[in-house]
Order: sequence, then C-alpha cells, then structure tokens
Amino acid sequence: MRLVFIGFGEAAYNIASGLKAEGLIDIGAYDRNAADPQLGGLIQQRAAEVGVELFESLEGACQAGEFIACLTSANTALTIAELVIPRLKAEQVYIDMNSAAPTIKADIAQIPRNEGVMVCDAAVMGTVPGNKHKVPMFLAGDGAANFAEAFSPYGMKLTVLDAKAGGASAIKMFKSVIMKGLPQLMFESFEAAVKYGVLNTLVDSLASSLNGKTVEQLADTFTARTMIHAARRSEEMQDVVATLESLGVDAAMSKATVAKLDRLAERNWVELLGADGDKMNYQDAIYSLIENKERGAIDE
Repeated sequence: MRLVFIGFGEAAYNIASGLKAEGLIDIGAYDRNAADPQLGGLIQQRAAEVGVELFESLEGACQAGEFIACLTSANTALTIAELVIPRLKAEQVYIDMNSAAPTIKADIAQIPRNEGVMVCDAAVMGTVPGNKHKVPMFLAGDGAANFAEAFSPYGMKLTVLDAKAGGASAIKMFKSVIMKGLPQLMFESFEAAVKYGVLNTLVDSLASSLNGKTVEQLADTFTARTMIHAARRSEEMQDVVATLESLGVDAAMSKATVAKLDRLAERNWVELLGADGDKMNYQDAIYSLIENKERGAIDE
C-alpha cells in the first residue's frame, strides 16, 4: 500500500480525500479509536467515504505501507514513533506530520531503526481542511526526497529542505513567533485606540507605513535600525506602557518590547555596525547580533 496514516482524524481524512481525487487509490489508515463506541463512527464513515482501508492493528498498518504518515497530536508524536519506527523495514519511510517541536522531530529521527528505513519531518504550513493534500509542506530528514518524489505527482506541494529532521518544523515554529505574536500586538494597540475613539485612523496610519512592502523590506527597515536606536525607542515605549496602563489595557507586549530594547541598548551598535549601520540588511544585522551574543557581549 502506497500510503498508510497513523491516526485518521480531520487532517488525514482531508489529505486522503484530495489524494484519492488525484488518482492515488492505495491508501490505508490505523486509528486506535476506530472501534470506540463514541469516536469510531465518524472515523469509519470518513474511511468508507474516501475508500481508505482501516487496519485493525498497528502492526498490520506498519507492515502494509510504503510510506507511514503519523497525524495524531504533538504530545503523542514521539511515543507513536517509538512504537512504529522499529517495526519498519528497508525502503519504508516514516513521515511525522504533527505540529511538534523541532526537538521532538530530531528525537524521532534518532530512534533506532532497521537499515534502509527513512524518516521525514513534515511541517504542514497551512490549514488542511481548505487545502486538503495541496496544503504546503516543508520536508526535512533523510526520507524527505523520497516522499516528495512519490507524492508531488499527485499535486502535493512539498518543498524539500537541505536540513536534518527538525529543520522543517523549526520553520513552522519560528513563523509562529510572528504570526501568533502579531495579533497580540494588535489587541493591545487596538483596545487602547478604541478608548480614544481613533481605531480606524490608527489602522489607516499603519497601512501607510506597512502596505505595499515585502517582508524582506520590512525586515531591512526594522532590524538594524532597532538595534542602533534601541535606547531612544525604549524611552518611547515606556511612555506607551504608562499610557496603556492608565487606560486599563494589559501592556504585556509593550513591556516585553521595553525589556528587549533595553537589552539591545546595552551595546553600542552604532560603533559595532558602522556609520551606515542603519542601512544594513536584516541578514547581516541578525548575524552581527548573534555573533555578539556568542562572545558574551549580551548576557542571555
């Protein structure tokens, strides 16, 4: 069987449905809840709907699949991998698609395995129900190329990275720093703006600063300049914190910004980056920051 899922919840069901529509017929699954009186009905219904064979045992699923894809949960990813990977034979590929930490994916790749067994760290970079099998994925590990070669012809959007297992999931995690942190900044800013009756004007002002710029342009604008002007910006943000608190708005994000700026201000970045340092691109600025931290110039 070409592909066997461990766990047949919403994500696996949608990916299987999309692959079936593309002509991939050899799909199976094992889900420990398939026989559960409360949970099993939906699992069996979905499997029957898309023609996915449900295995009665984990052992049977492991023996049947050329590609074994785990889609359970982040907290069970390592435990399941420890059960599955030792059962696999040469040429089988284990793909962990869970939203687990990169350290977990690296640990999975270190599980003892038979010669020729491969492991792929797959980071799902979007919502599966809307995209089905076409949801973009980053792949890392020694099984990444095999997985991409086998399933890209079925419309899967798979990008193989030159990285060990954990590298793909690292991208997803670090993207979350921005994508999940930005809404918190908006909440803090927007709540205060409402209390002054200037929400729409604030958004318009943000648009004039941000609209039309690429992420690379914003990174170039923010990174080196923030390092160089950290002390002044910290003072400005302290006024922001005082204002937010006077309005009864939780200023946690702004307080964290002050703390980060104060840490940056401990170094003379004008001297370190040079006279034209504020024109430095974001890559060079970040590498300079890391280099100084590694030298102990900034305490961790």
